[in-house]
Formats: sequence, structure tokens, C-alpha cells
Amino acid sequence: MSEAYKADILIVDDVVANFRVLEGLLSGEGYKCRVARNGVTAIRAAESKPPDLIMLDITMPEMDGYGICRRLQEIDSVRQVPIIVVSALDNTTDKVKAFKAGGVDYVTKPFQAEEVLARVGTHVEMTRLQRRLADSNAALEARVEERTREMTEQIELFQKFVPDTFMKAMEGTEFDVVEGVAREERFTVLCCDIRRFTNFSESITCTQVYRFLNSYFAVMEPGVREYGGFIYQYVGDEIMALFNLVEDTYTDSGVRAALAFQKRILPDYNEGRARAGYEPIEVGVGVNTGPVAIGIAGTPHRMDACAFGGAVNLAARCQSLTKEFKAPIIITEETYSNVRDQSKYEVKSLGDIEIRGMEETVPLYEVLDGEI
Repeated sequence: MSEAYKADILIVDDVVANFRVLEGLLSGEGYKCRVARNGVTAIRAAESKPPDLIMLDITMPEMDGYGICRRLQEIDSVRQVPIIVVSALDNTTDKVKAFKAGGVDYVTKPFQAEEVLARVGTHVEMTRLQRRLADSNAALEARVEERTREMTEQIELFQKFVPDTFMKAMEGTEFDVVEGVAREERFTVLCCDIRRFTNFSESITCTQVYRFLNSYFAVMEPGVREYGGFIYQYVGDEIMALFNLVEDTYTDSGVRAALAFQKRILPDYNEGRARAGYEPIEVGVGVNTGPVAIGIAGTPHRMDACAFGGAVNLAARCQSLTKEFKAPIIITEETYSNVRDQSKYEVKSLGDIEIRGMEETVPLYEVLDGEI
């Protein structure tokens, strides 16, 4: 007799002599046995504490074994428990009916002890393996869920440094993040810088500068997204943004974002600063349009999202010239000539301007007003 607990078996039979034979046989092999003498008791016992195996007689009063079997299949916690039908009915029709009702095996009375033990052992082991597999799958699913959550958090953090729009703009066979190869497309480039920021930053602590810039960027960045652009870089207090020019689009997005900065976003921000007792700030915005190479530049140990090209440099030069011309917004002729409807913008020509680092002069315009 084995003293090791093997499994919990529920025996369902209304005949005392029958269930005592089974109980004695199974208990002697280390199985824990429970007995139910009718269908109602069997269903309650199985539902309150699902066994590892059910051994079920067919011929019983009130509710026969087929009905019990079907009722047990309706209980979620019991549905996977194997049911071995033990019956004196030995014709094929009865066996098929038992299997259709939910039985997994059939033992005909009078039975051989060796046969019963073999079938019970097989189904108990199968149940044990299935549960172990289910536990492993549940653990794996939990781990996958955990890793998915971790990866989602990492992606969300990564997107704060490299915007999703930036990554989408680099999709294609030309881009290789390992090599840092860039992809060249046509963009409208916006460069925005705070006037007299050096003097301002020297009047407060480094921590105060940090907090100010974060609040300032939090206010200005939505103005770029509002018009379909994305910020690819913050350089000190400078905001560098790109507006992709796909087929049949115009440069209005960059110009309107610049106007929104000056006419709506910055005035609202300065009102808040005034209420808090701070001086207002001013910005200059330069906008240019042309080919830009975007990508990830750096080394395997430190990389960053970047945009390169003459169009980027010229936008920065335009922003710098806003101080000289005392103009809030300066755009290039390339940008102005590609807006959808020039009548919607009030501009003033600044003439052909010499740009440091460029051999030829560039026609520039001050944007005085326009739709946002």
C-alpha cells in the first residue's frame, strides 16, 4: 500500500457494495476517495471542491449518470475534470452516449482491478500534466505581459527623446539605426529662440533655468504638433521643429505654427508669467524649406536624433536675423513661394540678404500677420 497521496477521486454510485469496492481498491493505492450517492450530492461536492477524477455510475435513481455528466460539464471549475464511467451497461450505444455526455473513458462491470487502476492512473497523470502545462502557460503569459509592459514603458520613454513622428519619417530601407544612416526628404524647418536668454539665465540659478525651460517647452511644443510638425531637438532654449512636405502639401504648417507662437501661445504664456510676477519673454522664429537629412547620429555608446542640411542651417540663420531686423518671424522665399494662398499672409520683403556661410544672397520676408 502506498502512503503517498496521489489524487482526489469522487466516486458517484448509489449502491453501497459497488462504491465500497472501488473505494477500497483506490484507497489501497494511495488515492483519496470521496463518495456521492446521488446526482445532486455529486454536483455539489464537485463544485465546492473539484476533484482530480470522477468515477461515475450510469444507472441511478432521479438523475442518471448521463444527466450528471452533462450538468458537470456546465460548471467551469469542473469541466476539465476527467470522468470515467463505470457501468454494467456494455453495449456500444450506451458507451457512445456516455462519451457524448462528457465521459473520457468507460469501464464495464464487473471490472478487473488492474484495468481500473491502469485507467485511473493514466487519467490522473494526464490531468496532472495538463494542469502543469496550464500553470506554465499562465506563468509564461504573465511574464510576457510583464515584458510587454516593460517594453511599452521603454518605448514611451524612448519616444520622449525620439518622437514617434520622427521614427515614422525615417521608415524605409535607406535607414539603418545601427549605422546611423540618414534619410533625406523635403521639410519645412522651424527654429525658435528666446531673446536675451543668456542675460536672463545668468540672473537665476541653474535649477531655476531648468524648471523654466521645461515649463516653456511644455507650452510651446503642442503648438508644433497642432500643425502636424514634430520637435526633433532642443538646443539650450532653442526649439528645432520639422514639418514634412509630402505630395500636394504646402509650407503653411510651418508658417502658421510660427504665427501661433507669436500671436496666441506666447501671449497666453506671458499672461501667466505676469500673474506670477515674472517678466515676459520674447522669441524670434525663423522658417525655411528644403531638403533635410534626418537620422540617428553618434556612436554605439551615445546616439541622438538629428537633422542636417543647408535648409536647417538657413532656418537657424533666419531666426538669428530676427534680432537684427527686430522682426518676430522671418521666412525664406522658398517657404513663402510654397504657401497655399499668399493672400492669407501679410508679409514685408527684407530684400536679398547676405547669409554667413552662403555664397549667394537669399530673399527673406518678415511675416507680419496671417491665419493660424
